[in-house]
Amino acid sequence: MSKQAFQVVIPDYKYWRQNIKCQTGCPVNTDSRGYVRAISEGDYEKAYWIARIPNPLASICGRVCAAPCELACRRGWIDASVSIRALKRFITEQYGVEIYQDKKDYAKDLINKFKQAGVGISAIKAKDTIKPISIIGAGPAGLSCAHELALMGYKPIIYEMEKVAGGMCAVGIPPYRLPREILQAEIDAIEALGVEIRLGVQIGKDLPLKQLYDESQAVLLAVGAKKSRILSIEGASGKGVMGGIDFLRDVFTGKEVSIGPKVVVIGGGNVAYDVARTAIRQKGVESVALVCLEDAEHMLADKIEIQEASEEGIAKFNSFGPEKINLDEKQTVKSITFKKVISIFDSEGKFNPRFDEADTMTLAADTVFFTVGQASDLSFLENCGLEIEKTQRGTIKVEPDKITTSLPGVFVAGDLAYGPKIVIDAVASGKKAALTIHEYISKKHLALNTEEIHLQNYGKDVINNEVPHPDDYEKIKKIPVPALSADERLKSVFSPVEIGFTKDMAEKQAGRCLNCAVNTIFNGERCILCGGCSDVCPEYCLRLVSLENIRADETLTALYKNRYGAWPEGTGSAIIKDEDRCIRCGLCAKRCPVDAITMERFLFKEVWAGE
Repeated sequence: MSKQAFQVVIPDYKYWRQNIKCQTGCPVNTDSRGYVRAISEGDYEKAYWIARIPNPLASICGRVCAAPCELACRRGWIDASVSIRALKRFITEQYGVEIYQDKKDYAKDLINKFKQAGVGISAIKAKDTIKPISIIGAGPAGLSCAHELALMGYKPIIYEMEKVAGGMCAVGIPPYRLPREILQAEIDAIEALGVEIRLGVQIGKDLPLKQLYDESQAVLLAVGAKKSRILSIEGASGKGVMGGIDFLRDVFTGKEVSIGPKVVVIGGGNVAYDVARTAIRQKGVESVALVCLEDAEHMLADKIEIQEASEEGIAKFNSFGPEKINLDEKQTVKSITFKKVISIFDSEGKFNPRFDEADTMTLAADTVFFTVGQASDLSFLENCGLEIEKTQRGTIKVEPDKITTSLPGVFVAGDLAYGPKIVIDAVASGKKAALTIHEYISKKHLALNTEEIHLQNYGKDVINNEVPHPDDYEKIKKIPVPALSADERLKSVFSPVEIGFTKDMAEKQAGRCLNCAVNTIFNGERCILCGGCSDVCPEYCLRLVSLENIRADETLTALYKNRYGAWPEGTGSAIIKDEDRCIRCGLCAKRCPVDAITMERFLFKEVWAGE
């Protein structure tokens, strides 16, 4: 029998940082663990500002974020992740922008908190504000960029072609997910910082792009991806065939929309579900079916979206792709035929669906929505008098690391830079654009300094004092976010789905946090290899093993030789830890008879240093 080999990693700064997976999983590095722990301790105001400082749209994200922090949460590896997004919503309802009558008061509080925190852009100040910075697009990326630039001291002006600001948050995300008063509160607060938003201005038509470029210190293109893609199949030009994004924009901008009683939505992502769930709320609609290439396990939509749509009566058909749309003599949709999917990707991992031509399905339909991709409208670049290099696909060529274009002073952010992503990705892109623009204007490089902080050695008091956990915290189950019944929420597109946590629910849910910033620190000089820590560990994540079972890399070998001499052959023992299983209970530190194990809390924050 071959010996079991363990790949050992020597902990360093990078290791401790990556251990806080909810924070590293967030595109803007929000200290999710920090505000979740603050909620569990009842300090809601502290929790809010921890969540808000890195995220200009915290109140929005508390309602619609796809929550990559939850996907990364280590609690999910044990049973189910902490409901981080719902907890963010809870604290924004207590101390967020939505509770301020005068958004100027909120802006003052925000600026003071930035100064107190000493992080982010608080030390960066604009030196030349004669010309404005022009931002095209008032979506999450444009708003976030303007927010950061305003805090630096610049005077950003946002130009938005729609009659309402917010981008897809306003014309794509349904009000039952994102109440429009919350969106407007966030926008009003950004305006209170000194940002000017000009609505109903179409660049290229109402204002030439070259003129804007000549009159600005810099220009940010953040137009989003608000064009629907329609598949080139038979019947796609028939009456009753629409792009899903176009449908959502029409509904949410107050245009009169007429769709038939039988609706079929093609696609399996969150946008597809937004379309399907908005359609089922329209007058006269009797049935909505959603059909996608993916099987149920690999659908792109959030699980909660799928569940809630099912509760609302939306039928789902997996592993089918559209073959043709069947039209009547008036070229109006009457049904759509699908083929069974054999595979979606080829042997090289490229998107190349294969179908069983003999296995088909036909659904009756009056209206067909395509939600199979989005594109940006770049018509404003045509004959604009500026040379901006494009890709072979007709998109703007972007330098990913700097989100710069071929034309100095023109930058790109959001979906236009990286393709359609989630709201928090757009926020991160907008923040990055602001820093890049500042570097361009100031001609000075900004250094990102990351500070390592070991705040406290908890020792044997880890359980009863310094790292409090609710009783049996490892057994507390995930609490579903309270929601209205399907009958209640189907009454209107404005009827909310989620109600949100009560204080008791929030604190109990927050108590499930494993506090992954607290780490087990071993002192090899003290350890006597008694194995007591391994015996007491409830999750069996500590093991006493022979050195011959350890797969030693150059770093480990060098460390051992430096301390003990040559790597032993067939002798010696070591304590190893499976980090994935650890629940930070601290029993190992309490059990150790020689104080060789301590618990230390590691935090990191990012500080931009520059002029």
